[in-house]
Amino acid sequence: MVTTFFDSSVLAAFYLAEPCSAAARKAVAGVPVVPYTALHHLEVRNAFRLLVAWKRMTAGQLAAVLSRLEEDIDAGRLAQMHVSLDAVFSRAEELSERHSRRLLTRSLDVLHVAAALELSCPRFVTLDTRQSRLAAACGLNVTNLRGKASGRRQN
Repeated sequence: MVTTFFDSSVLAAFYLAEPCSAAARKAVAGVPVVPYTALHHLEVRNAFRLLVAWKRMTAGQLAAVLSRLEEDIDAGRLAQMHVSLDAVFSRAEELSERHSRRLLTRSLDVLHVAAALELSCPRFVTLDTRQSRLAAACGLNVTNLRGKASGRRQN
């Protein structure tokens, strides 16, 4: 059973060496199954590619981190979850209409929360304060690894 949804920022930090990486590794290690959706697949890889473009990662480092990511997918540590993109986008539109003006959430933030809800994950882990506020407003148990958790219950 999948209980915890990780935003792409947490999964990217899990594979990198950045200020929140230790917290991301601890959070990910604490759950048996990490859901990995098509949204994660695109956003995490794109984040790594941008690091190369910004000269914060070499092409060789990119190849290595993508290899580690694939190993975790193949091993089932990152569990590929198939969720209807139509359902996710429909729910995201509803969430945007209800919350974005007040919470200033971006489209990708809303899509991740919608995906978590579609997967019936009661817990949401992120590095983004606005996204954590949206997840909490939707009734999810939120952990913001930047230390500014704002959820139904703080972990």
